[in-house]
Amino acid sequence: MDADSRRGFADVDDALFDITQIPLTSRDIRTVGELLHDVDHTARHLLMDVAGDDAGRLLHGWPDLVTAAASLWSSLPGQGFGAGAHTRDEPITRLVSVGDAIGRSLRSSSWPPASRPDRRLTQMTRTLGHAGDLVHRYGADIPVQRTESFRDLEAARARIMHALYVSAHAVGVSLHQHGRSRYQAALGTNRPIELNLRHSPYAVPPTTEWIRRMTVSEAAAGRYIDGRFTQALRGEASRPVEDDTRISRALAGWDIQAHRTLASDAWPTNMVLITRTQGLFAGAAMVLVDAAQIGGRVEPNDRLSPAIAESGRAWSNLASRWDDLTAPDARLDPDLTRAAAEVRAACRELTHGSTTMDSLDVIATRRGLDRSTRATLHALGSSSELAYVVSEKANVPGLTGPARALSIRAHNDIEAGLAASRSEGDVVWVSPEEILARKIVPVPRPVVEGLHIASRATVESCNRASTVSLACVGARELASRNDAPRKYSREESMRGAPVGDPNVGTIHLRASRSR
Repeated sequence: MDADSRRGFADVDDALFDITQIPLTSRDIRTVGELLHDVDHTARHLLMDVAGDDAGRLLHGWPDLVTAAASLWSSLPGQGFGAGAHTRDEPITRLVSVGDAIGRSLRSSSWPPASRPDRRLTQMTRTLGHAGDLVHRYGADIPVQRTESFRDLEAARARIMHALYVSAHAVGVSLHQHGRSRYQAALGTNRPIELNLRHSPYAVPPTTEWIRRMTVSEAAAGRYIDGRFTQALRGEASRPVEDDTRISRALAGWDIQAHRTLASDAWPTNMVLITRTQGLFAGAAMVLVDAAQIGGRVEPNDRLSPAIAESGRAWSNLASRWDDLTAPDARLDPDLTRAAAEVRAACRELTHGSTTMDSLDVIATRRGLDRSTRATLHALGSSSELAYVVSEKANVPGLTGPARALSIRAHNDIEAGLAASRSEGDVVWVSPEEILARKIVPVPRPVVEGLHIASRATVESCNRASTVSLACVGARELASRNDAPRKYSREESMRGAPVGDPNVGTIHLRASRSR
């Protein structure tokens, strides 16, 4: 082999171990049902977190969301199968018609101004698109003539429509809050805004027509799920746990991806997702640990569950604070979003049935609970390291956030005694002009101090949870080693095992002495 060939192999070898050349091998392994659960999960969180400032971005994201839902709806097999198949599709057709009208009006309307769609609606749109791709590929293999398959498809349609219903309501709530803000801002001026006497009082220009169209969309989706949603979900297929290593792989992938995102320049926009996912995992870990204790998989420990609960509360509190620093148009890391969704799906597979969380007695009988609990305890043991990395981000200079949220948080922290005012009387931490203009401003000192306190509390609680979790892991591994029979070498077998060894029976001792 000549020298040129050897240099060529060396170049390839260097590329194989270059971290910038290593391809990502992560992929989304969730089923269509799990994807629809995730869409419903995101829609519910959207309704809880929606604000008036989100109205414009939500409107821009609504047409694409409806289009993705309609595409998935039409790709489900058995479109003409069953009684009332024609009337069943009328609500989604109505939603598409209204969504297309909203999309056309957005291109020519002065309000809302052009902007990126809301990141939560974008995430839901992508998830529905991925579910549609799976159905397009494998939907022909579904035997729609079977009763269980037909009921499962009806449950899928109900989940799609429920997600649209909740999302439409969230957009309407945001528009009402925006109208209320405009009304209150105009009270002290020479041009006050009159309340709407025909529709909702705060359906004021320029939101009046948008509220009307979203009300039509919400009503169309509501008519479909009214009296049908819970009944349809009873027929949803729930498969048994087939891969008892899924949660360990999901947690390992999440830990790697969270550190990758924190090391990148996109970390400020993803802090809420990281901290919320850690809080959600702590809640799922409590359920798995309690079920494992009931099933005899884990020795009862009075310190374990309280320590996990405390860490979950700390992560959730820290998430709410980082949420105040997140810009409304922030973009999420797609790889981090997928890793977080896989953690949710893997935990839900163990803790939930088709609609609600199962009892601890039922969870205790799940296949793979022993291995899943061990992976959960290991993840809790390493969570303190991630908490340290997250806490360091609070010390980064130049943190910014939306003016209104930071102003509210600064005054609340002063009143709660989490930060010192250092001056008598009220202090204007963010100017009214910046709040009115919805600017992104530097983080006020009280908010930084509160963030530091919450970060330290998270590290301390995770350290306690890590200590107790690793102690439980060590006790489990020691017990398993003691229970395992000892293997002797050939020399030990010839000499005879020592007297008093509990792993050796009297027959072995007697045989060695007879020699």
